Order: sequence, then C-alpha cells, then structure tokens
Amino acid sequence: ETNGKMFINGDGKRKFQLVSRDISEHKRNAQKLRESKERYRNLTDSLLEVVFEIDTDYNLIYTNSIASKIFGYTHEDFKKGLKVYDFIIPEEMSVVKGVLERLFQGEIIDPQILRLRKKDGTTFYSSIYATPICEGEKIVGIRSVIHDITEMKEAENRIIESEEKFRTIAEQSLMGLSIIQDEMVKYVNQNLADLLGYDIEEMYTWKKGEFFKTIHPEDKKRIINMATSFNGTKKNESRYYEARGIRKDGNTIWLDVYYKLIKYEEKPAFLISFVDISDRKKAQEKLRESEEKYRFLFQNSPFSILLIETSGKIVDCNPSVQKLIGYNRDELIGKKYRKLLVVPQEYIPKLLERLKQISEGIPIPPLDIQLTRKDGSKVWVNIESSTVKIDNKPFIIIMGHDISEKKQAEESLKELDEMRKEFINRASHELKTPITTVYGAYQLLDSLHRNELNKDAQEILDMAVHGTKRLKKLVDDLLDISRMESKMLTLEKHNVNLSKLISKCVNELNYFFKRGDHNIIVDIPENIFLNLDESRLELVIMNLLTNAIKYTPKKGTIRIIVKEFDTYAEIRIIDTGIGLTKNEIGRLFKKFSKIQTPLDKELDIQLGSTGLGLHIAKEIVELHGGTIKAESEGKNKGSTFVVRLPFND
Repeated sequence: ETNGKMFINGDGKRKFQLVSRDISEHKRNAQKLRESKERYRNLTDSLLEVVFEIDTDYNLIYTNSIASKIFGYTHEDFKKGLKVYDFIIPEEMSVVKGVLERLFQGEIIDPQILRLRKKDGTTFYSSIYATPICEGEKIVGIRSVIHDITEMKEAENRIIESEEKFRTIAEQSLMGLSIIQDEMVKYVNQNLADLLGYDIEEMYTWKKGEFFKTIHPEDKKRIINMATSFNGTKKNESRYYEARGIRKDGNTIWLDVYYKLIKYEEKPAFLISFVDISDRKKAQEKLRESEEKYRFLFQNSPFSILLIETSGKIVDCNPSVQKLIGYNRDELIGKKYRKLLVVPQEYIPKLLERLKQISEGIPIPPLDIQLTRKDGSKVWVNIESSTVKIDNKPFIIIMGHDISEKKQAEESLKELDEMRKEFINRASHELKTPITTVYGAYQLLDSLHRNELNKDAQEILDMAVHGTKRLKKLVDDLLDISRMESKMLTLEKHNVNLSKLISKCVNELNYFFKRGDHNIIVDIPENIFLNLDESRLELVIMNLLTNAIKYTPKKGTIRIIVKEFDTYAEIRIIDTGIGLTKNEIGRLFKKFSKIQTPLDKELDIQLGSTGLGLHIAKEIVELHGGTIKAESEGKNKGSTFVVRLPFND
C-alpha cells in the first residue's frame, strides 16, 4: 500500500514523496474476514437498523430481515432484483448519485440525511451511513446502515412551527431529545432523562457546561471540538456522531447522536437527538470476539481442518493439516484435492460420491482413509464432513485426525483374535475325543460295577461323572462358538412341532423342578409347527429353563407361555427369581458372562454353567431369523426371557 504527496524542493522543482508498506498479512486477514461474513450477516438480522449492500451497477445484493418490514417489500421482491434508485425520491436523486460516485471513488462520506421511498409510495426520513466494500484495493460495492429518523425530522419541522407542537412530539418520541443553548440545558424529554438516569427537573438545574458530564471522558474533547466548529450555515444541515455516554449511576452507554443548529427563543441552539445503540455495540463486540474465537480455534485446533468448494478446490486449511500430511499451505490452496498425490487413486471415486452426497444435503458417516504424506509415508486419517455457507455460497468443511496408532492396534488385535480362535478351535477338537472316551468309560463303570463299589467310591465316581460332564459341555460350547465365529455353523431345518419340543424339555428337567420345589406353569397350544433345527432350538430352550431353575428360589414359580402371532411364534419363560439389573441385562448375552447365584450351589454345579449358554442361544435364534431378549424390573423382581421365531422360511 503506497501513500504519497507532492512538494517543491529548494530549487523550485516538483518532487514526490512516496511511503509504501507491506500489506500481505492484511490481505490474508481480509480473506478470513470474508469467511466470517456469513456470521456477521446473521447478526445483522438481529439489528433494528436496515443494513443493505449494492454492487457497482447499483443493484441491491443484500438486505437484512428488517428491510422488508421498513420498506414493505417482500423477500421475493428483493430476490427478483431492485436498484438503489427504487428507494430514492425524485427530489434527492441528483444528491444520491453524487454521493454514490464519491463513495465509489473511495471518498469517506459523512452520514446522509435522506427521505426514502417505501413500496407503497410513502416516504420516511433516514440517516444513512455508507462505506465502500473492497476486494483487495478494488471497490466492488457499498454497504450502508439506515436508521429511521422520521420522528427526529418531524420534530424539527414542528419546532419551527410551534414550541408546543415540538414538546408534544418530543415527549412521544422514542429517542432522547434535548435543546442545548450557550452550554445550558433548555429542554430534555423524558426518554433522554430515563436514558441518562436523571430526573428532568434535576437536569434543568445544571450549570453552564455541566451537561458535558454525561459524555465519556475519552470522547469529550472530540465532541466539544465538533460542536464548536459546526456553524450550520447550510439550511437544515445536521451532523451525526457516535459516542459513549455516562449515566448518573456511572455506567457507560453507547449513543448515536444527531445534532443541528436551530433558533430557540430567537437565539441559536443545538437540537440534539440520542439513540441508545448499546445493544448494537454489544452485538458488534460479540461478533468480533466470535471471529477471534473461531480464528483461534481454527489455527490452534489439534484436528486438521480443510475448507473446500463443492467443486473440490481447496480454499483454506489450518496448520494441523500441514503437520498431518507435510504439505505447506501454499502448496494446497487453490488445488483440487483429487489431483493431489496425498489422496490414493482408489479412494477418489468414493470421495467424489461423498462430495456429491454432502452437496445435496445428504448426511454422510465418518470415513477412515489412508493418505500419502509429502515424504511418501502413509498415515491413516478419520475424516468427517459437513457443509457451511459463507457469503451465501456453500462450502464443505472436512475435519480429520490421525488414527494410525489406532489402526495399528486394531491390526494387532485382529491377529491376536485370529490366534485365539485358532487355539480354541484346535484345543476343542483335541479335547473332544479323550473327554468323550473318559465320559463314556465313567458311564459304563457306573452302570456295570456301581454295586461293587463302597459308598466312598460311589461318591468319587459321581464327582468324576459330573466333572467330566461339565467339561464335555464346555468343549461342546467352545466348538459351537468356534463354528459360529468361522461362519461354519449350519442349521438342519425341518418341520418341527414347537409345543412338543418344549414339553420334552420340561419333562427332561422335571427332576430339577421337583428338587427346587418350583411351581411350573405351562401354557402352550397343542401344536405349533415351524421350520427349525430341532436339536439347536432344544439347546436354546434347555439353556433358558436351566437358568430359570438356577436363579429361582425354592417354592418360586416358573411359567412357560407360547403364543402365535401373524408372522411369528413367541416363547416367554417367566420366573420369580433373583432378577437382573440393567447392567446385567446389557452383558447377559456376551461370551463368558455369568450372573452369580446365592441359591443352591450344588444345583448350580449339577446343571453346569460355562458362561457361553446365552451367547450361543442368541446366535442360534438369530440364525433362525428370530430375536431373543431379557426383561426385568430389577433385583428380586424376577426375569422374563422372550424368544420370537418367524413362520416364514
């Protein structure tokens, strides 16, 4: 940026003095400010003043929401296109053109007092503060803030006509109004008194110059200079400034102040109007803080953040992106991501599809992707994408973080899991044959020679039989788990009478029902036929019933109910046992999950428990296309297990 001035040196020659400064950082900041403009515009919609922007052809390109209310135009009217001259009355057209020309030439213009036209043809007085909109060093438009000062102008006109009329209007005005003459308070309305926190009568007693105590000390000198230098020679000329006021309680308020010279009691005086803009200032401060906060978060976020156009061109990135992939910011900005070597070609079709979906407003899940750094090394990154509008233009924000360590851990866990599955599979197969042999030998010994053994030997034999039986069940369960995990467990379905299958299971467990002195209620239809793997479903029912026996105290009730519905049959096994907590229900169907029972420990040993039964039951039911769930109101309130099996298939 260069500034210069001409001067004539000692020998009478004309010389130029130029001063230049580097504004590169300013340019980068301007880019970031444009990105935050959308947040600014959202904020302007909360203001009571009209904010509008025009381009170099005087077309209206933006207004905030209150413009429709003030001017009477609908959103569709604005959308179809309006020019700035649609709002100007003929009498002031030439003045407006001259002001616009000066603004487009870069000149700073004082706020203008104009009468503007609404859609219905009516007019109102306004104070307009306008500034150029620049892109780089080029002026591309004008931004203006319009404040309706119709009441002030009407008040001025009526003062000329009548002091009494002026007072009537002044007291009804929403603005604070005062007349200052020879630095003395001659008139204040109630609104101004309330604004400053004083009584009207108190303000009338102020001595010469005492009114200036309501001006903030840092603004006082500037305002006094403005007032003393203003002669008001132009007809109806008025001035405007923005300043801080001091209330009686010491609090600071921000004010828009309009003043002009009038005749009051045949002597010059200042008519001053005050508008409280504290809320607007707070909003502006919040916007500034918001911009700083977002800029800080963007620059210092540990997540890599990329801003791209919907075409795929990179617009901005934060330092974490450079750290993640090793490319400098200048190497990325303006490039299309799919043309960068950082993205492997096999991911391009998937990324293009994601780009299309998010541009159409379709939510997309996070994606794990392996990128290539500038040095050729690989890095796993989890990316999430969302859309954002900046200057009404859609952009895509991509956030990513390094998950290479997580991926490496997952690979290690996967290898360990494969080793675990292989070990269980091998161990189960190796153990099955000798355990079956031992179990068969114990059974043969028990049936052929039990009477030849004394009581102690019989007890030892019973212990061996029960122990071997539990070990055999554990191996069978492990084999089933191994088949399920390797997707090798297949069902041998045929038409099965579910009612008879359940009755069979109840009969087989009758000894344990009697031992526990349980009340068994069976409520099932005579016949229900489904296409099932009978042996596998028998395993499910036996598991649920043995659990009910183990976890229901003596004289408790176990109810088995089967019902037919349109598309499925439902089995409910309800007990009055020890119940389940929400936490226990959550882990009930996981492998090796066991709920400790305070009841008959010997019964628990005889029925056996590997912690795999419910997990296997769930897998078998789901292989049938059904569902299984547990319900309980809490500890000591019983449990209900619900199995649903479809009729189709």
